[in-house]
Amino acid sequence: MRRMKTTDSIHDVEHSWIFPLNVYATLLNTLVHHAPWLVYGEFSDKEFNDLQRSGGTHSASQIADALVSAQQKRVDRLLAAVHGHKGARVLEVGCGQGALVDVLHARGFDASGIDVNAGLLASGPANKAPADSLICCAFEHYCNDVGFDVLIFHGSARYVMPLTLFDKALELLKPGGQLLICDEFIVCRDDVPDPQPLADLDHVLALAKRTGFDCLYCDDLSADTNRFQQVLVGLLQRLHGDLPWLTGESETTIRQLLTDLQNETFASANGSRKHVLFSLRAPDTGADIKIHQPGTIRLRDAAALSPESYRQVFETSFSAPFDPELWAWKYHSGRGASVVAERDGQAVAHYGGVVRQIVYFSHDHAAVQICDVMVLPQERGFFSRNSLFFKTASSMLEQHAGYKAASLLGFGFPNLKAMHVAQRLGLYDKTDELMQIALAPQPPDTPRPQAQLSLEGRRVCEVEFDDRLQTQAEYLWQQMKSGFADAIIGVRDRSYLRYRFLQRPGLHYQCLSVMQGDQLLAVAFTRDHGDRQLLMDIIAAPQHLQCALLSILQSAASDKPCHFWLTAGQLARVISQEDEYCVTATGIQIPCNRWSPGPPTAQLVNAWWLTAGDMDFL
Repeated sequence: MRRMKTTDSIHDVEHSWIFPLNVYATLLNTLVHHAPWLVYGEFSDKEFNDLQRSGGTHSASQIADALVSAQQKRVDRLLAAVHGHKGARVLEVGCGQGALVDVLHARGFDASGIDVNAGLLASGPANKAPADSLICCAFEHYCNDVGFDVLIFHGSARYVMPLTLFDKALELLKPGGQLLICDEFIVCRDDVPDPQPLADLDHVLALAKRTGFDCLYCDDLSADTNRFQQVLVGLLQRLHGDLPWLTGESETTIRQLLTDLQNETFASANGSRKHVLFSLRAPDTGADIKIHQPGTIRLRDAAALSPESYRQVFETSFSAPFDPELWAWKYHSGRGASVVAERDGQAVAHYGGVVRQIVYFSHDHAAVQICDVMVLPQERGFFSRNSLFFKTASSMLEQHAGYKAASLLGFGFPNLKAMHVAQRLGLYDKTDELMQIALAPQPPDTPRPQAQLSLEGRRVCEVEFDDRLQTQAEYLWQQMKSGFADAIIGVRDRSYLRYRFLQRPGLHYQCLSVMQGDQLLAVAFTRDHGDRQLLMDIIAAPQHLQCALLSILQSAASDKPCHFWLTAGQLARVISQEDEYCVTATGIQIPCNRWSPGPPTAQLVNAWWLTAGDMDFL
């Protein structure tokens, strides 16, 4: 195919777009010399069939021109949905070059836009809107004291966590203002096991209601959008040989883009993705949720509050002093995945989550560990789906756990009462429980079974967890990991062990080594736990777990015996003769997330290897 020409000025604009928008901008600018709307458009059934019937008679430029016209139809639909009188204040989030802001201003709106891409804002075609109407700023950090009548997200909602989006929108909108979102969403399906880059539509609409919005309508644009996607795929296939040269992207990158677009087209055709336009109305002064008034309860990303904001709810809930250093150890540095209900800058309810790397049936994944579930006593009321516990829990699970989230699983360590409440509300299913393993008491002058007498040559020593031992522990972890292909286990590499047992504020752990001659069989960690020692964790090759555990329990002082907590489904890995041990229930349950789509409960039952060391509070 003859190489197509572009101008330097066009290239300058295209280079401001991030991938893959730069490819689409190049394609349209090359063929029709303008690309005002880098969004999906819409073709009616008749328009699409006319293009298809023409076969190969349309030139690439004619098809590109049809795509631009289809994009204009989508923009016209969006503009028609904007509520507001002449002079109404409108903010577009993710405005790109400001083309929509320009049109809104021309129609009499007091329009402005924000975007994080300074290059795009500088290269935009806006000439009707005031010079200061386009601002380089992230949505989360944008402030405006006057308030807006309308907020618009056109293809940009996917880049903001839904909870953050709604919370910030309530802050920026005037009472009764309009939130208009046109974007692509996942449709709730239980058979999609991979993390998805888009939010679940049902969850987004449910969260909108929880945060105080009313949904005025939700229009499904999927069929019209799918026809647009098919035309775009056809054009990319037709010109894919020229795109690497035109865009500067590699052939591999262009091929992958085409594959991804084909998959997205298929997903919108089979109903697993939807393109929708929905309009939400913010609460007004007569609503129960008055975001602009003191005393309002807001659902927010917990990271938005300072650690001190959690002191009252923590100390009231747990009757223990709040430690800001411990809070930071758990939730800072990207580990937090929590939701808070906040009033006047103070937490009144909190549903905590900490991201944990796991090995899930031999595959690397992330899980979110539930912790610090708290509600002020005066805010508890009945445990219903209108309670703050349910609102924080469901919002957190929808965003952070399951097939559609960054973390595949949700798990935790609730007591029986908390477990029953969560089960009744449909949030959890039970997968296991923690059991306590201790040496069985022996009558005086009664020898222990032969299995315990055969431990000659093994010794247990308290040691420093220094660099040398950390390297050895890493090797043991790799051996242990290979033996848990049929289970779920949290990663126990040297980095995790340092974080968990060396860096945790407020507690001191003893490190033990189990040796057989010169061979290191296991590394373990213990701590004082009342009048006993609690074995927090043990890292060893699977074939050495039984003898290492027995050695550690037997080596404990007679006046301070040692016990080990382990999930019931994994007892067979460490116990061969039950009469050697006394195994009792701790009352601590192991739940799984039932609220958002994820691995079925039956697949998780008895699969977790969890110990006291996996808890955040011991």
